[in-house]
Amino acid sequence: MLNVWPVGQHQIVYTDLDKVLKGTRARMRQLQGSSLLIVMAFTLGAQEPATAPTPFIVQEHITKKLSDHVWEIPDKNRPGVPNVMIVVGSRATLVVDTGMGPKSGAVVVREAQALSRNTQFYLATTDYRPEHITGAMAFPPNTVWMIPAAQKADIVEGTQGMIDSFMSRSAELKSALSDVKLRDPDVVFDGDARIDLGGGVKVRLMWFGPARTAGDVLIFVESDRVLHGGNILGSKAYPGMPDRTPSVTNWLDIIDRLEALRPQIVLPNHGDVRDASLISSQRQVLRDLQQRARELKAEGKTAEQAGQTLTAEFDVKYPDWKAVTGIPAIVRRFYAESQ
Repeated sequence: MLNVWPVGQHQIVYTDLDKVLKGTRARMRQLQGSSLLIVMAFTLGAQEPATAPTPFIVQEHITKKLSDHVWEIPDKNRPGVPNVMIVVGSRATLVVDTGMGPKSGAVVVREAQALSRNTQFYLATTDYRPEHITGAMAFPPNTVWMIPAAQKADIVEGTQGMIDSFMSRSAELKSALSDVKLRDPDVVFDGDARIDLGGGVKVRLMWFGPARTAGDVLIFVESDRVLHGGNILGSKAYPGMPDRTPSVTNWLDIIDRLEALRPQIVLPNHGDVRDASLISSQRQVLRDLQQRARELKAEGKTAEQAGQTLTAEFDVKYPDWKAVTGIPAIVRRFYAESQ
């Protein structure tokens, strides 16, 4: 049996993993005759040449090895497509994020199944948005989907509304999401949880409180020193920070905690794989922005004035950073949370 256990003072809400696995195996038996399982069975045959990517769908046959036990399906800088991480142990496989809708989910499953003969799957999702969770319905029925309680609340409150909004934007998004049936998580935890995938491959799922969303999750593969930075880490780009962002202050505190893990490989939700310098560079830029926002607020500048001033200032100071149009929203959050 694979072990999942709480860390420190935090407790997993559902601790009887034998019961969880028994229930998911029962669902698998009920669906053995379905076309879904037939589709997922054809994963170890000959690979076909890669074709042009379908909009918003995870691309097949581009999976890259990052370390001894970790692979990535890169987003290739395509909108609506996350970087998917696959971690393979001797007894089980963990997938991080599903892609947009069941077509993406099926691609991810095929890629993961091609990497090993494991039949036990775990799934972690970095947040509640459609590109991260709506492919879960395509995963094997015995998959154990683990999320923090805050992400479960995010899903209940916001995911279906985002699906409806996305589907109204384009025919491609409607095609990707029209058949989505949201799946219920199997394990809900608070704080941290660990998964032993076998063969010394241990993974830590981390929730440090509200940041970009209330339920942001980070994943650290301890054996390989690989960190999936989720929403918290970007690739030299100012993060989008809408007014509903729960806490930019906690976001920055989380960045400090991630550096203490000393990862060797860092995978953001979107963008290129980096090393630990991604953490220190993002902390430097955002802490600098926070300090300048405090100074301008003390001078009596409005948030709007400060946003304009700092957009121009940081465009010159950090010329290799992208998405400078996101700075005013970040400044508004700093103003709202500053003492």
